Amino acid sequence: MNPRGSGRRTGDRLSGAFPKRLRGGLLIFNTGRATRMSTPSDSPATKKPALPSELGGPNAGDEASDGSSDDAAKTSTNRYNWRKLLFRLHGWLGLNLGLFLFVICLSGSVATLSNEIDWLLNSDQHVTAPAGTESGPAGYDWTAMHDSLAAAFPDGRNLGVYAPEVAESAALAYVETPRGQRLKVYLNPHTGAVQGHTSFFNAQRFFRSFHRRFFDGDRGITLVAFMGFPMLLLALSGFTYYRGWLKQLFRLRTDKGERTFWADLHKGAGIWGLFFTLLIALTSIFYFVELGFIAAGSYDSLQAEPLPQHVDDASLDDLGPQPERKPANVYADSARAALPGLAVRSMRMPRRPGDAVYVDGQRGNPLTRDRANKVHLDPFTGEVLGVQKSSRLGPVPLISDLVDPLHFGYFGGIWTKGLWCALGLMLSFSILAGTYLWVVRCGPSRRGSLGDDAPSGGRPFVWLRGTVVAAALTLAYFFVVAEATVEGIREYAPQRPAPRAVAEVEAGPYRARIDCAAPCRPASGDATVTARFRGTGLPNYQSATLARLDAPGPPDTLTGPARAPSTTTNAAPGDSIQFRIAGRDGTVHTASFAAPAADGTSGEASAGSSWPRTAPGVWWVVGSFAALVVGAVAGWLWMVGRAFRAEQRRQLMLGS
Repeated sequence: MNPRGSGRRTGDRLSGAFPKRLRGGLLIFNTGRATRMSTPSDSPATKKPALPSELGGPNAGDEASDGSSDDAAKTSTNRYNWRKLLFRLHGWLGLNLGLFLFVICLSGSVATLSNEIDWLLNSDQHVTAPAGTESGPAGYDWTAMHDSLAAAFPDGRNLGVYAPEVAESAALAYVETPRGQRLKVYLNPHTGAVQGHTSFFNAQRFFRSFHRRFFDGDRGITLVAFMGFPMLLLALSGFTYYRGWLKQLFRLRTDKGERTFWADLHKGAGIWGLFFTLLIALTSIFYFVELGFIAAGSYDSLQAEPLPQHVDDASLDDLGPQPERKPANVYADSARAALPGLAVRSMRMPRRPGDAVYVDGQRGNPLTRDRANKVHLDPFTGEVLGVQKSSRLGPVPLISDLVDPLHFGYFGGIWTKGLWCALGLMLSFSILAGTYLWVVRCGPSRRGSLGDDAPSGGRPFVWLRGTVVAAALTLAYFFVVAEATVEGIREYAPQRPAPRAVAEVEAGPYRARIDCAAPCRPASGDATVTARFRGTGLPNYQSATLARLDAPGPPDTLTGPARAPSTTTNAAPGDSIQFRIAGRDGTVHTASFAAPAADGTSGEASAGSSWPRTAPGVWWVVGSFAALVVGAVAGWLWMVGRAFRAEQRRQLMLGS
């Protein structure tokens, strides 16, 4: 029995004689005034301060130490009611949402070190700098990286090159292939050599997508971000409810029974991780607010004033049909000149001649994202079009760029990542510890499982029924998540066969290969045709169209990246199609080719059916995480079931 309160009232033995009961004493009406008669359980020699019970709820009978003061009694009772409300709130949130929060926190903890996991699993990401090469960002050859990427993937689209996170790691580039697949390409940042590539899927992508949205699209990301609110309430209610938290920092009693052990573990983990939990909760709430702005179409109001995105159209007229971009190192040097001290972290090339080159990086404030310091450049002259400094951001844009580094802990490199992972794991398993502690309290050895929350009316049973419903709903959603995760992973595999080459055409100074993506059925209007321009320069034209020569009607305009614009066409096999390019100088160049025959590929056959190509160890990591989650869910259900059965037995005993 807990000496400070077991949930059973001393006056229960006299309930037939007295209409009103108080734990630890009786009300004796004397001269019109209520006075308190001491009982052995709360005599001045043995009475303890009103502290939260380690085995149950708040002490129900310590309303006031001076029965002669109605105001003091009322104040003490109000304080007690407030703390009891906090206890109930903390327990209700933990019991009903704890399983959901556990999976989110566990996946986020692993996500902080997911890049390091990939580095361990994939030798293509290991780099040794050549002798005599300057270390760090100053020794990176951006020109060599972009040139080797273009040579290795002539038909691919360069989506950006990113500097390595640590000196021993490869640079990372993203490439989109004609099959619609995105690849991760690993480059030696000093020589530019391509060391290997995988699909977009790896450990980092799995944990990032799972933690962020459960592979469940908008619904998943909304649910995950919304969990910041109950996490904040759990942290604040637990900290406010429990007293003596300084003593709990270093207390873990292993010789007082399992209930005391789990109580110390749960409270200690909550106190040690309090500021971390608040940080994670607040950043999650910010993500949720961002989603609201995105849904309202006003996300730009959270961002800084946009930099110029395009060069002057008039300047493009004098560049010719296929102007050459400047070497990538020129852009890096121009960005460093515009932002002294900038360590270039990423570079993205323009999709069209009028677009700017994008360069960003770090500049003395690791708490902000790389994009907080960025430069836009003219791709043909290297001229600076716009500069953004993190030190000049307004409050809202600055917070927007602080959230990611603080949430994932990568602002201090491997050390803060490791700390965030440890704190996240502690938070994850403290959720399970809290649930187990509550189950232990509901065991058959307890007549009142939750102190004053366990009168004969059976309130814990109501709590349990709610918990069973919440667990059932969570489990049902996790079945949806499991299916969505499998489908989401498969989407990283090639989604269609390689396109079929239709013709090589030459229209004035422009040369291009015409491709038809599978399924290629022009007669039914189900044919996506792409013109892949040849040459090293960036095609500089006003417009490009396809038109059937033997049929009236407007031409089909090709849109998209300048080097690979595409359109959907409707033509019978063998029909003559004119490829028409209008130059910026007003000249028009044409070439003709025959519409391709249908390739017979069905829509079903063209859909991706394989798994993405990735480092073999990634599947072991994903499988181990899945097994851990399944085990945690099974353990959670066992704990809830055990408590439910124990409470059923208790209700039967009370009713007999």
